[in-house]
Amino acid sequence: MKKKTIFGDCKLRHARCLKAFMRKLLFILIGFLALSADIVKFPFIYQREDTNAKIKAVFLYNFTRYFEWPNKSGSFIITIVGEDNQNQNLIAELNKVAASKMVGNQKIEIKGVREIKEVDHAHILFLHTDKSNHLADAIAKYKGKGTLIITEKAGLAKVGAAINFIVEENKQKFELNEASASKAGLKISSALRNLAAANY
Repeated sequence: MKKKTIFGDCKLRHARCLKAFMRKLLFILIGFLALSADIVKFPFIYQREDTNAKIKAVFLYNFTRYFEWPNKSGSFIITIVGEDNQNQNLIAELNKVAASKMVGNQKIEIKGVREIKEVDHAHILFLHTDKSNHLADAIAKYKGKGTLIITEKAGLAKVGAAINFIVEENKQKFELNEASASKAGLKISSALRNLAAANY
């Protein structure tokens, strides 16, 4: 009587049965390895590129062409104020820019902080949306010190932000407040006016 196994009515010592066993074992092993690889790669396969951070990084660098800073020694510092999880994508994109670009003869240095009190000096200070309530503090702290304050919440250009990011018709744009930039000690290129969605 033939011995019954999970692979059918055959004897394991038989060559054909052994071949079938090996094929099924190989199939199971390949499936397991493929599943393991998918689990490992999953975060990388489905991680979407943060295009918003990429666009803002380009804007922030391009602003350096339209303002003249009084302090041209040392590194050109761009500081992002926000929680760590809010900052990381923008900082990563800015570091890519800093790796290949300069502002005049200054190397670009990117910093990320949670609070304004952690910032000593910055050429550009970007306030994440959730830190918008610190705008007044930032204006007072950096008045006349050559710091370009940039925000991204509706209405902030009207109340003191030199640059405020807005979205119109699904496009990233910005508002300009020339008076605020001047009070910060910055000289503005007239060409920037033509690029701004609004000027206060």
